[in-house]
Amino acid sequence: MTDVSAPATITFAPSELVVLFGDRFTPEAGMLGSKEEVLTSGIKVNSEKLMSAAVGAAVWAAHRAGAIRLELRQGKALFGLIKTQKLHVVPGTGASPFPAHSLESIVVDAARTSPELQKLLEAFIGGEVMDVPAHVLGRIKAGMAERGLLGREERKTMMVFTTVGFTLPDATKAAAGRESLDAVQSLLRDAEQREPALAKAVRDDIDGARVMMTESRD
Repeated sequence: MTDVSAPATITFAPSELVVLFGDRFTPEAGMLGSKEEVLTSGIKVNSEKLMSAAVGAAVWAAHRAGAIRLELRQGKALFGLIKTQKLHVVPGTGASPFPAHSLESIVVDAARTSPELQKLLEAFIGGEVMDVPAHVLGRIKAGMAERGLLGREERKTMMVFTTVGFTLPDATKAAAGRESLDAVQSLLRDAEQREPALAKAVRDDIDGARVMMTESRD
């Protein structure tokens, strides 16, 4: 187990607040489906929906800050017979206010090459995995751990497999509790209301990346 001392100045990206307070953004987990235990409450929530909310918060926060622009571009498939639309992430004119190692900062950096959002998310995942939501949420937590906000804890399962868990220091929990979750909830709600076409494209690309990067059991 690795303990951390929280830095004097603690800042959180919106995606990180979604992960830390997952039960405020997604429903509790049911009997079926993958689950994620929320660090601040211990409540288990639906990990797929939590991943979608966290990634969506990162994309929309960067878009609203002006650090990126979301741009739907026309394309063609099947030798030009079918018209398609792809959502691209392009550089904006605003500065990036997001902390290092956050998903938001990764999205802003990747925008330099104007990638399709789904391709950007696939690159963030890094390779096919059995449980994409758990992997993505783990990477967001790892970004916080890099800044000293979370501790890391290695766990062995069946005495063979090693997994990494994360612990929440009291100082980080207290600092996170002073953040406005209403602002993040409004960010996600306003995206659906103000830009429904873009919001649908973002949801589709998050889901598309999840499907594409889920390891096949064949």
